Amino acid sequence: MEMSKEVLAGLSDQKMVTRCAQMDATREQVAQLEFIAMDACMADIDLHLSAFGQSDAVCEMSAVETERFEKLVQVLSDFAQKRIAAGHTRPVFKIIFSGAEAGDPVGHIDGQEANPLMGVRGVSRYLRPEWAKLFTLQCELIKRLRLVTGDLPLAIVIPFVRTYSDAASVHDLLAEQGLFRGKAGLQVHFMCDLPANALMADKFLHYFDGMVINLDHLAQFSLAIDPGNTALDYASHNNDAVIFLAQRALKMSRDAGKPCEFTGRAVKNSEPVRRWLIEQDVSRVICGD
Repeated sequence: MEMSKEVLAGLSDQKMVTRCAQMDATREQVAQLEFIAMDACMADIDLHLSAFGQSDAVCEMSAVETERFEKLVQVLSDFAQKRIAAGHTRPVFKIIFSGAEAGDPVGHIDGQEANPLMGVRGVSRYLRPEWAKLFTLQCELIKRLRLVTGDLPLAIVIPFVRTYSDAASVHDLLAEQGLFRGKAGLQVHFMCDLPANALMADKFLHYFDGMVINLDHLAQFSLAIDPGNTALDYASHNNDAVIFLAQRALKMSRDAGKPCEFTGRAVKNSEPVRRWLIEQDVSRVICGD
């Protein structure tokens, strides 16, 4: 069975900035690369998270960090212009904020995390003073991009929103940076990483304009599987409980009239999951290279 869906590049593309810089407005890939993951962008230009998690939250960026950040702004601004020229403006693209990477770059601040995804990630990171520098940097990027996109829709995607309090808090943090959901086309979506997100998706969607279901994370937290533990060999992505949660979240997003995309290794590699996506009439999925 062929998949009749739009495949978008995104979360695991570790050469994201390089690809954006090399594309021209006539190439088909311009349409496919709608999701821009900050973790991947920063890795591509050697802006390491450890440089931003500082106990002194007000410290200035070094000259090297500033130069690399300006390169990122320039490349993504140019790429936004390419997408606009090609007519891809609903939205121009979606920026997945840093905070969901699988590595452990923060041991010098947060202590050793045996399973980093269960540690200080997403909103819990943004709320910590020592990570204010990184959050401010990402918001500055959004503000600079909006000088290019104007009132055209531009979306931020927030990972690891654990509670309704997290959902409300992230909007407060964005507002402190001058970024307001709904103002001049700015959208804020959330990443459905957790069983709590899927079970209560209707409530979380009150705070957001849409969501992205991360099947990798949903499977890991539903079945208590550490992906780094090779002794745990389960077909987790098409497990009944994982599929139930994903289907519940998808239905709630449709009931709310808000967009829902899927991402994860299984989107690309699992035939049962691909068949399920077809059965659910899911037309947009996000894959990395």
